[in-house]
Amino acid sequence: MPVAVSYQAAADDGGRDRYVAASQATYWVTPPALTGDHYVSDLDWLEESNGYGPIERDRSNGEAAGDDGRPITIAGVTYAKGVGMHATGSLTTWLGGTCTAFRAVVGIDDEVLNKPGDTGVGSVRFRVYGDGVLLTETPVLSNDDGGVPLDVDVTGVRRLRLVADEGTDGKNFDHADWADARVTCEEG
Repeated sequence: MPVAVSYQAAADDGGRDRYVAASQATYWVTPPALTGDHYVSDLDWLEESNGYGPIERDRSNGEAAGDDGRPITIAGVTYAKGVGMHATGSLTTWLGGTCTAFRAVVGIDDEVLNKPGDTGVGSVRFRVYGDGVLLTETPVLSNDDGGVPLDVDVTGVRRLRLVADEGTDGKNFDHADWADARVTCEEG
């Protein structure tokens, strides 16, 4: 909401000069706390960034365009729900302090193995933050690691942040999946 302020100051000659200053403030209205079980791909995201193209809901990262991903698939297992990122990527969503668990299967999407002429291997470290505090992280995972289950205590967490960081060989092929990513919440 824009705010305009005006004030006057005395000039050297005893006259009055008029000065105007302007400022802008952002107001954030806290959403209601979550109750029940929710997939992260169905929630509103407060912030998001991605290493290549947009983050995808219920699809792999794909390429640069939105909705160009494939079904999320890690080590031959296909998931109907989840989040497809490309390292370095992150998203933040509001839990409101009522959730107790975050669960997902994380890994590199099989699509990077299915591109003609590509022999690259993805490498990503997955991190989960609650209110800015690191709650868990994986070692650097590659295509060979398959899906790694996460079960994270998020009791009292208001903001959940999911991060996919580059591994050790740059960001090429780093299609990071948060398969079946969901939170379990109670009455607030």
